[in-house]
Amino acid sequence: MQNSRKKVYDFPHKAIRYGISKLVQESSKTEYSDSKEVFQLFELGKEVFQMLKIHARDEEAVSLKHLEEKDPQASLKDKEEHKYLEEKIEELESLLDRIKEEVEQANIHSEEFYTKLIRFQTDYFSHMSREEEETQVRLHLYFSDQELDDHQKEIMSSLGGDEFKIWAKYLIPNVPTPIKNRFEEMLKTYS
Repeated sequence: MQNSRKKVYDFPHKAIRYGISKLVQESSKTEYSDSKEVFQLFELGKEVFQMLKIHARDEEAVSLKHLEEKDPQASLKDKEEHKYLEEKIEELESLLDRIKEEVEQANIHSEEFYTKLIRFQTDYFSHMSREEEETQVRLHLYFSDQELDDHQKEIMSSLGGDEFKIWAKYLIPNVPTPIKNRFEEMLKTYS
């Protein structure tokens, strides 16, 4: 039965949903005339966008790579969506830079940033839902749960300390206590 199989997107997508939602929330309540608040938003944005880039990189380097070995066409939609989303991330990063650097224009740029961020959130959440519904089925078709665990270990071992810390920051608040404890233990090895 499909529901009892390993869900490879469960953890990263929980962290991503939380991170993007937090960025949307903070961007709507930031006082753009306050340089401290703008800096905090800028730092949050950098971190969330870095997490998204890490996710796409690792997914393409591991999960989709292994999937392509079984079915060369299976990852085309994912990679196409990643490219589109990457362009949107670059656009949002550029707007965040402008907000930080052009303080006198921050309110104008902030409206554009918020509007584009909301659209991005919709696009990204839709992308994750499609992966969970379609790509996950393909992964289950070609790989056992043990093989999927091996893919996850391959991804985890490729993460640098700062990358793991970003994931932990957004994942730990969104998982049950036993999983939270395991991630906190792993986090100690990066400290």
